[in-house]
Amino acid sequence: MAPVLHVEQRGPALAGDMHMKIPSVENYVVNLLAASFPERPVAITRDTDLVTDLDADSMTMVSLIFSISEKFGISMDHLGDILLNCRTVGDLISATERFQQECV
Repeated sequence: MAPVLHVEQRGPALAGDMHMKIPSVENYVVNLLAASFPERPVAITRDTDLVTDLDADSMTMVSLIFSISEKFGISMDHLGDILLNCRTVGDLISATERFQQECV
């Protein structure tokens, strides 16, 4: 079983790191998913399946990916790639990090 990722409801992405302006991709994605699925039946881990475990539909996924792309400066050209290839939270985090590096 994968470890449960820390999810903060409010405040900085990392406890005690008040000067951090942009949260890590992982913290941002986990916090965004926690806020988007407050009634989720499972803890959010890298292995959490976006569709099976969180019951994310296509409109929700587009909205989540749009929020992530805005936050990390990812080109919307990658939207289809992310939608088609991200099945788990870990997939979404990895794709965000990969596309973020390409856009820098």
